[in-house]
This record gives sequence, C-alpha cells and structure tokens, in this order.
Amino acid sequence: MKPETLIGKTPNLVVPSPTVARLLHLLSGDDADYDEIVATIGRDLVLTTKLLALCNSAGFALAKPVASLKQAVNYLGYCETLRLVMALNFGAQVEVEIPGYAMEGGALWHHSLVTALLSSQVIGLSRRIALDGSIAYTAGLVHDIGKIVIGHFLDAEMRARVQSLIETSGVSLVAAEKEVIGCDHAEVGACLLRQWRIPEVIAEAVADHHHPPLGKGPRLSAAVHIADVIAHQTGSSPGWGSFAVTAHADALTALNLNNKDLNTLTFAALDAAEKAARPELAPDSEISAAVIAEYAF
Repeated sequence: MKPETLIGKTPNLVVPSPTVARLLHLLSGDDADYDEIVATIGRDLVLTTKLLALCNSAGFALAKPVASLKQAVNYLGYCETLRLVMALNFGAQVEVEIPGYAMEGGALWHHSLVTALLSSQVIGLSRRIALDGSIAYTAGLVHDIGKIVIGHFLDAEMRARVQSLIETSGVSLVAAEKEVIGCDHAEVGACLLRQWRIPEVIAEAVADHHHPPLGKGPRLSAAVHIADVIAHQTGSSPGWGSFAVTAHADALTALNLNNKDLNTLTFAALDAAEKAARPELAPDSEISAAVIAEYAF
C-alpha cells in the first residue's frame, strides 16, 4: 500500500493548528523574528490558554500566577516556550496506544520526548547544521509519527511476518515494514507531515531518519538519526521493533561528534528518560504531557 492510502484510512489524525505551521516556517527561515513569533502564538487563543494553564500548573509551583502570554514567555524563556508549543500540539498524536507495535499509551511519547531533546542537543554539539534548535526538537518529536498510521493496520498476521523478517533475515525494521506493507513508517510519517504543510526540512528529516544522506554534508536527518539510536540504546525504546534500529556508521563523523559528545548525549538521554518516567508525570492529558517536556528539557 502507498503512504497516502494508509493515511486516508487512519482515523483520529488531528491536523496541527495553523499557528504551529506558521511558527515552524518562521523558524526554518533565516530571518525569524522574536516579536513576530510571540505575536503568532498570541493570535492563537487556545494555545495561549494552554500555555497559561501549563505555567500555573502544580509542575511549576510559581509563587504568583502567570496572567499573560508575555509573562509566560518571560518565565519559560523563548526556546522553552517554543518547545512546549510543539509538545502541546503534537503530544496528543504520539501518546496514544499502538497495538500493532505493542506500544502502551505513552510509550511512543516518552521515546519521542527523549529523541526531541537529543536532536536539539546534537545540533548544538555538532555545529554542522545551521538550524534553530526548536526545528530539531520538533523533528525528533514527530520522527516516528508514521508508526501511528502503520500500527493501525498491522494485524497479527502482518506483525508476525514483519517480526519474522527481522529475526530470521536480520533486516532492519523499515526494510521489514516495506517488504510486508509496501512502505515504512519513516516515509509514511514524512507523507503525513507534508499533507499538514509542515516545513520540508522536518518532513525530510523524518523520511530519512533511519538512513540519513551524508554525501553533501549532514542534514537534520543525521541529527535525528543519532538521537533516535541513543534513545533506543539507553532504554527509551518502545515496542517490539526497537531492537531492529541500527546506527549509520558514518553519521557521527559527518556531524563531527566525538566520544565526549556521545557521553554528554548518553547522560542527557538517561536524565530525560528518568524524569519523564515519573508516575506523577504520566501523559494522561495534553497539559501533563507538556509538564513532562518541562521536567525533561
């Protein structure tokens, strides 16, 4: 089946708000303006209300309540505000249960949060990719969104065939998915993001996050790839197909990352995973999911 066919038959996919699409386009350009970004958030009453509710939640324990978007941005900081905007909008998509991959509710969300943090940190450590950290964070947050679509169609027979290919032939998860279904979760996720008019830099990173192209220098997909692999290797690894995730041998070299950088990323992944796994921060609502993001990042 083609990605478009699978997406068209998947229920309960929520299109991101126009505000999020606008913010991502601003951030992916070369002339992002702080005031314009804050004004864009302010024009979205629902998003502004959620941010205010988040700031005034028990997770922040402020001495005085936050009453305006300007106060919220000043308290959270510019970068944290943008990360939480993305978490609020995409969190509901990736915190669902996905039986096709044997993922409990919140498992993909947990993995996505850790990958999002690491993607942003890889960009900072590498300095080989000139992008706003919030773009890298968003790409990490949605890198496995295609699993929601494919997981809806993976019945017991198809799942057994995918697993058999991985276990007996030693192929990767995406290769097994493509053999059995006709497409893999990375290309499905990219197709979905393009339908939502999310910037191509993010869609491309999602499409290539298992096999990032490196010939003309590293792209965002290489950063998400490394972040994804480290998240899996440090235990933030949901579902039965996680063990079939393999690292691209040349990605680290292309990103100019050394052993010290890997240690930094590993400890960051463990710290984020430990905080995000706290029982009182279980992702049972959009606000609590965003509180996880605050604690983890």
